[in-house]
Amino acid sequence: MATDEDTTTAHPVPCGVRALSASVTALAERPLFALDAATTRATIQALAVLEAKVASFKLAVLAHAEQVQVGAETGCTSTGVWAANATRSQKNVSAAQVRLATALETRWTKVRDALAAGAVNADQVRVVVNALEDLPEDLDAGLVTQAEEALVAYAVEFDPTELRQLGAHILTLIAPQVGEEVDRKRLEAAEARAAQKRRFTLSFDGHGTAHGRFTIPEVQGKMLQKLLHGFAAPGHVNCTLDESGQKREWVKGRPSAQKLGEAFCELIENYPRTNAPKLGRTDGTFVTTTTFDLLTTALGTATLDDGTPMTAAQAMRLACEARIIPVVLGGNGEVLHQGRARRRFTAAQTYAMHARDKSCTAKGCDWPPGLCHAHHDTLFSQGGLTDIEDGRLLCPHHHARAHDPAYDMKVHADNKVTFHRRT
Repeated sequence: MATDEDTTTAHPVPCGVRALSASVTALAERPLFALDAATTRATIQALAVLEAKVASFKLAVLAHAEQVQVGAETGCTSTGVWAANATRSQKNVSAAQVRLATALETRWTKVRDALAAGAVNADQVRVVVNALEDLPEDLDAGLVTQAEEALVAYAVEFDPTELRQLGAHILTLIAPQVGEEVDRKRLEAAEARAAQKRRFTLSFDGHGTAHGRFTIPEVQGKMLQKLLHGFAAPGHVNCTLDESGQKREWVKGRPSAQKLGEAFCELIENYPRTNAPKLGRTDGTFVTTTTFDLLTTALGTATLDDGTPMTAAQAMRLACEARIIPVVLGGNGEVLHQGRARRRFTAAQTYAMHARDKSCTAKGCDWPPGLCHAHHDTLFSQGGLTDIEDGRLLCPHHHARAHDPAYDMKVHADNKVTFHRRT
């Protein structure tokens, strides 16, 4: 930090820094009310140039500090750590500044000179250097120099965000054939890394709310973002209503986190059933159990096939709009009893078993209904009927055990089953 105490010799550098500090202090004491708009604009631009020059000089001093190992006498492990302690800064920030300073002094001299002239600012310098150091190590030296010159020239026109995009494809801009091949390899590697990082976790807090985290590749993330923005767009046909029953007013700008959350729920509810993957014999449709009176009056409660409760009002809405089949409605008149006309249970029958069993029916097993198989209590090959009264849900493990001749399956009064090895 700047100090008025002269702890150095009369070297022109510290003397000049103290003089510059005193000049800035004097300027800060001068009133600004007399500056008109035009002069204020010019002053802000001049200050930006001055700021770039000061940043350039600071980086040059940091590079020198690395050479003379300023932290050695105090036992600091690096120049960055010493600088962080001396200036009360974050260690990672100071370490990054030392690395940048060293790179500018030893390799990226054209970028350093542009910063010293005030032609680029410190933010742009970081973007340019990151782009240059991301170039392939075996790249021809002439192309590296050309890339540095091009990015310095672009910095005169473009802000850091735009410059970052240009830097990512600088080889394509200056040497298309080389750049396209490099970009292809880089994208392949990035996609492979992103594919390995795919994750999704979902937990339920027991108070009616689910919480999740996910990591997906950027392309799929953009696709999801576009879908959600579509559901959150003004005038969308499925736009949610506010507490008074009126459509919510669209807030200019990006949709809020709450709006995107509402859009995500709409996306889930409106996902086409015909496109849903199969879970056993079903297509991922939920089944809700309630009475006819509760369903039609929208009073009371209903229960999903995995035991999750919901209001009858929500069950009625979802039955009309989304992925819920109320068991009481009979699945649009589908036949739930078909004797020996078919060996396999239909989707409608499986939905009914989802609602009745709610999970694998083996004692102690909590596999959800969507991951279970529909099993004949009396094997079909031994005269069993393909009726829901003769069927039950079993997870893949217990379904295999039910067909294993080494085990007996016993049905208990609560419709749960246990298995015992035959003697």
